[in-house]
Amino acid sequence: MKRLWLVVVLLLGACDSAPPARVTVYVPTHFEKQAAAWLRESGLEVTVIAGDSRANTDLIVGKQDAPRADVLVTSGVVDIWYAADNGALRPIAGDAFKDLPDTLKDPDGMWAATESRYMTIGTAPDLDILASLDLQKLAAPELSAQVCLSTSVLEDNRALIAMLIAEFGNRPAERIVRGWVRNLAAAPFASEEELIGALRSGDCRYGIISSAADAAGIDRIDLASRYYNIQGVGVARHAQNPEAAQQLLNWMLAQGSWDDLPASNSRNVGQAGWYEDEARLLAERAGYW
Repeated sequence: MKRLWLVVVLLLGACDSAPPARVTVYVPTHFEKQAAAWLRESGLEVTVIAGDSRANTDLIVGKQDAPRADVLVTSGVVDIWYAADNGALRPIAGDAFKDLPDTLKDPDGMWAATESRYMTIGTAPDLDILASLDLQKLAAPELSAQVCLSTSVLEDNRALIAMLIAEFGNRPAERIVRGWVRNLAAAPFASEEELIGALRSGDCRYGIISSAADAAGIDRIDLASRYYNIQGVGVARHAQNPEAAQQLLNWMLAQGSWDDLPASNSRNVGQAGWYEDEARLLAERAGYW
């Protein structure tokens, strides 16, 4: 009997000294350093693996991720939506999910936003702004040769087109985008930073930029109907440490503050995923590269 109790004590001691489960988190490259520092605050053991957001998503969808992902963080809603649509995520557990605005999380509980951003109109400094300027009015003939855009390849721009399709339908959305293209003062810029530089210099009078962009030196017009994109997060379906992954994700969501979130157009951001292919084709037809 004494030997039996000794074995039980040793086993309990071994359990007490077992290391905590390590959570493997795949993140976009630009978020790597910030994620590593931020996630350490959770108190969990975390390994951060960085790469292109869509490439990371494809690896997890195709079960080619090594090491196996526990949590996926994407730079935009389309990638996290794509992961869920292809069965690569599991439902989110925890109370923090319930506190998010309905527009910034999956109705089926597979993904959620850890950060959000929305599109605004940037203007050259000290410009006499047209009354009630909005995205539709940027397509008006009187703004010929005054509008600049960054490339439609950028995920925020592609998501914006998709959300216009969701709100207005394909043909009306295409008329808006074609109007932007007709009014271009220069070919679409390869980056948002280049577009903002052109606005600062006065080479462009108006441009569509993200609320997250560093737009010092230019003015902004916040739209009454805001079109959002998000940094998305979900727990991988084939997570090696699903309980620890859920704990980490719940902690991530609890860090957000959504009380002062500007009003959106009331459409779920996931619709950008539904209309991603149509948005790409629309941009091609409109000559918006």
